[in-house]
Amino acid sequence: MIFRCVLAGLILWAGSWGLHAQSPSASLKLGDELERAIYLYEGEANLEEAAHVLEAILEESSLVDSIAAEAKYRLALVYLDQGKRALGMKVLNDLVELYPGESKWVAEAKQVLPKDFVPELTPWADGERTHYDWVLPSGDVIGRSFSTIYSYDWEGRALWRKETRFLLNGHRATVVEFEKDTFETAYSMMSLADAGVTRAWYAEDGLSAKVEYTKSGAERSFDFPSRVYDNEQAVDLLRQLPIEVGYSMSKKIFVTFSGMPVDINFEVVSIEEMDTALGRVECYEVLIDMHVQKQTVYFTADERRILVKMVAGGVEGVLSKLETVDVDQEIGYANREHAWEVSIPGEWGAVEQPKGNDDNEQMVWLADPMVRGKYLAVSELNSAWKSDKELNVGSLIEKGGRNVARHFKGYVLDEAWGRSLTVSGMEGRLSRFSNPQDEAADTVYLYSFVGDAKHYIFQAIIPVDEVEEMLPVFEKIVLSLRIDS
Repeated sequence: MIFRCVLAGLILWAGSWGLHAQSPSASLKLGDELERAIYLYEGEANLEEAAHVLEAILEESSLVDSIAAEAKYRLALVYLDQGKRALGMKVLNDLVELYPGESKWVAEAKQVLPKDFVPELTPWADGERTHYDWVLPSGDVIGRSFSTIYSYDWEGRALWRKETRFLLNGHRATVVEFEKDTFETAYSMMSLADAGVTRAWYAEDGLSAKVEYTKSGAERSFDFPSRVYDNEQAVDLLRQLPIEVGYSMSKKIFVTFSGMPVDINFEVVSIEEMDTALGRVECYEVLIDMHVQKQTVYFTADERRILVKMVAGGVEGVLSKLETVDVDQEIGYANREHAWEVSIPGEWGAVEQPKGNDDNEQMVWLADPMVRGKYLAVSELNSAWKSDKELNVGSLIEKGGRNVARHFKGYVLDEAWGRSLTVSGMEGRLSRFSNPQDEAADTVYLYSFVGDAKHYIFQAIIPVDEVEEMLPVFEKIVLSLRIDS
């Protein structure tokens, strides 16, 4: 985009050279222009004018390769001197890819380009889970997320699988799978509330990918001039960088949702001590330059390389907790404020609401990794009950129904459906709410219980085609409720 904008003012100038095959005289003229650009850069240090001349040269439709390669090399140097590092690196990468036969300029470009980075470290532990708070400059927490990376076998391939679940501006999830030995991307998935699910399968050489967009039903195939890594794997690549101030690399990152491979530059810019959830530790800072936007991430400068902070667009993601889980075994969640706990599948996470939780009420998302439903546990002190009606299971279902109706237009209680159940000595009931005008709409289930000191609501919002599999999983969580008296 920057390159095209710069060229917009040069159309008339470039047009005077013609758009036909280069004649000998045209090549000589371009050679003269190249010499002028070199003089402007080296003799007068006029970076802006030198860039204009070089960009105009490269607008020619039928450049001689030797002139094109040299012009790209010299334009990249100008960009670097102007502080446009990402753009300069992109031009150098383009030179190497487009003009492999111009050995002199390819060699010069490779001297300037970052060293070829080959992932080889495995700093994470099997089952490593990191939790993050997403914070505004004011200090307000606006959302949370957690990531889990674990061993995964697929059709005889030994892979790492990383699942990330966001509860930030809605419910989102991403997955990336990559080879254990080579770290080459094999598969990725991105689930966005409005955009549906996007899946990608990568060829073993990393030079192509097949992408499926479930919302539109479209499938597309992409070919790349060099190996790409999936966008969701970028953080894991950065955890393997040499911890050396000034070390930089450029990688082609593929964004499946947009279908765009992007050359992104990564640079280790500092090493400093930071206060983190792990204590005060030495961390290395990596600048991510994406041409139109810059982001900064921080990792512990030890053998673990834990991501402790992300800064992007005025929002910070800050590590809040580090743990190790077995995704094949149940794990426990304990709510300390209200002294209750449940068991959840190892792949799931418990994420407390950043706002609204207080001494009277606790709200906790029980987050499945693939957003195959939205699951919430709420506990409230009986003394905080505000309705004029007596607190019992019936009045709790009625209140829950009003909440459902506020958030889901057209939903009503299915009077003919439901059943009683008991958990932790409390009698309760399972109720169902649906939209009779839309059979494809999600179904809402409420588990309601009233105890001696607190009452509880477990809510599940499940897509119709997921109910048969996911409701029993959620009910098992509900029935595991234990109360510390």
